Amino acid sequence: MNIVLVIDQFDDGNNGTTVTARRYAHELRRLGHRVTILAGGEPAAHKICAPAHKIPFFEKLIESQGMQFAKPDDRAYYEAFKDADVVHFYMPFRFCRRGEELARQLHIPTVAAFHVQPENITSSIGLGKRKNVNRFLYWWFYHVFYNRFRLIHCPSRFIAGQLAAHNYDAELCVISNGVDDAFIPHPEWKAERKPEDVLNVLMIGRLSGEKRQDLIIEAAKRSRYRDRIQLHFAGKGPKEAEYRRLSKGLPRPPVFGFYSTEELVGLINRCDLYIHSSDAEIEGISCMEALACGLVPVISDSVLSATRQFALDERSLFKAGDPSDLARRMDYWFEHPEERLKMEAAYAQKGEEMRVSACVRQADAMYCKAVEEQRKNGYVRPKELKIRRITHPDADRINKRYAKHSPVRRGLTRAFTNLLAVILSVFDSLFLGFSIKGKEHLSSVEGGAVTVCNHVHPMDCTMVKIALFPRLVRYVSLRRNLELPLIGWILKACGVLPLPEHPIRIARFQKELEKGIAAGEWVHYYPEGMLVKYYEGLRPFQPGAFLTAVRANCPVIPLRINYKQPHGPCALWRKRPFLELVVKAPLYADQTLPQKQAALDLMQRTLRAMGGVEEKDPAPGYLSEPEDAPIAGTVT
Repeated sequence: MNIVLVIDQFDDGNNGTTVTARRYAHELRRLGHRVTILAGGEPAAHKICAPAHKIPFFEKLIESQGMQFAKPDDRAYYEAFKDADVVHFYMPFRFCRRGEELARQLHIPTVAAFHVQPENITSSIGLGKRKNVNRFLYWWFYHVFYNRFRLIHCPSRFIAGQLAAHNYDAELCVISNGVDDAFIPHPEWKAERKPEDVLNVLMIGRLSGEKRQDLIIEAAKRSRYRDRIQLHFAGKGPKEAEYRRLSKGLPRPPVFGFYSTEELVGLINRCDLYIHSSDAEIEGISCMEALACGLVPVISDSVLSATRQFALDERSLFKAGDPSDLARRMDYWFEHPEERLKMEAAYAQKGEEMRVSACVRQADAMYCKAVEEQRKNGYVRPKELKIRRITHPDADRINKRYAKHSPVRRGLTRAFTNLLAVILSVFDSLFLGFSIKGKEHLSSVEGGAVTVCNHVHPMDCTMVKIALFPRLVRYVSLRRNLELPLIGWILKACGVLPLPEHPIRIARFQKELEKGIAAGEWVHYYPEGMLVKYYEGLRPFQPGAFLTAVRANCPVIPLRINYKQPHGPCALWRKRPFLELVVKAPLYADQTLPQKQAALDLMQRTLRAMGGVEEKDPAPGYLSEPEDAPIAGTVT
């Protein structure tokens, strides 16, 4: 399969989410899949870059956490998604939210991962223990992002339980992030440790509030072995300066550092004890790495941390937030080196069960399931799941009413849209340099028609209306667009029709469109699907518009938006090119061919007429569509 992983940050492995994505990409390629990364950062092989997104006032805090956000870029999304079989989104932020919208337009199956625990965010701003704030973030994540998916990848049963408790009603796929094969015990390094040597204590993780490295410092001060303890903190973050101040009373100052994988494996194998003191953790990949190297852990028993699941007995758990209890656990393991050596072998065996290769095979099965369910049900989830979607709630009612439009209602819609066209023609001309060429080709068309255009600007639907003025033009839109504040109301007033998401309802909608065309309406499609601003050339077409024209026995009128560079005084203020819409001569289907072949032939002739390169093969999925094929190409 062609798999796309969408994540804000991929270059620096300074957080668990990025580390997981990089390991999954590597293992998926080993299984024979083609994996493309869509992320911010620097260009690399098999990676498509998006620009960085800077957030005023919060940028320093974000950078201190070792994070960066990517900025939505439609061209980057298109390049990544155009050949994708499935898209995996990692974070619920703006970059992934926009990506999901465009993947939906291209009818690509999607899955999401839950890697951002609300407590990770609230702890950074001093609100980690405010339950109402954390509940709000769970609610917000669901309503802006996670309610769009059938399948959500959960790295642990703990976080799956948290999502279920907060009414996440998708299918929760519990798949561990897994441990890289590089993390293995090295007996020769462990043999170098002697009882009288320094006691090396390690924690791996960001130096941030919810990780609670302060507990380890305080526990070391209270330990009976404080003179021999050497603390190692592998990670970076905003709390480093504070932790250096807290540790001034220790005989041995802690070592702070950020390590490569090879260096980290060596450090783990030379340490005596691993502490995981985090109050909130979705899984705890750093603890898993320590276990896989055979290091005995002492883990916080926080109810908000999944990492406690890795403790083999009570000796490896301490009371969350209690440095005295942590000091007692540390002293026990220091006082019983033979028992510690015995448990190192047990923990190394547990680590073997969590290898990333096995986890990725489970993720592969999840991807196959997403593709199969998308093929069967489109973007509509099975009724028994009772899962809400970001879709227009009145779509079916609007579409039924469309079939029964009275002449009065159609006349009012036509009058309103024509008035808007007059106003928008002034706006488009002044601010976008819009002009029309070839409008004389429209005079020969009688009755209804299908129009198609390349989709390169958010305002190009207004340009189509201006070019076809004063005719009534219907646009087929994604259902979500009709939910937008104010814009959604305008779209409904203009007679825009929300596209159903279930294959059966799409087939019914297709027949309603044919009735409207027979009554003299013009229906407009964007056969490229998603919007890519100022895209040069034409992208592959989807067949829906041409199948509609064949069934309705009406012409297809190609419209092509070209670019003209500003010159003279206009070049001083206009950096983007001016837009020119060219109307081509109407094209008719070859009625001697079967429907699907006629639609394919019409699509290829339209592509040539618009100046595109003819496709050797039909659009993906075309020949496998049922007789009542779904409509493709919508208003974005």
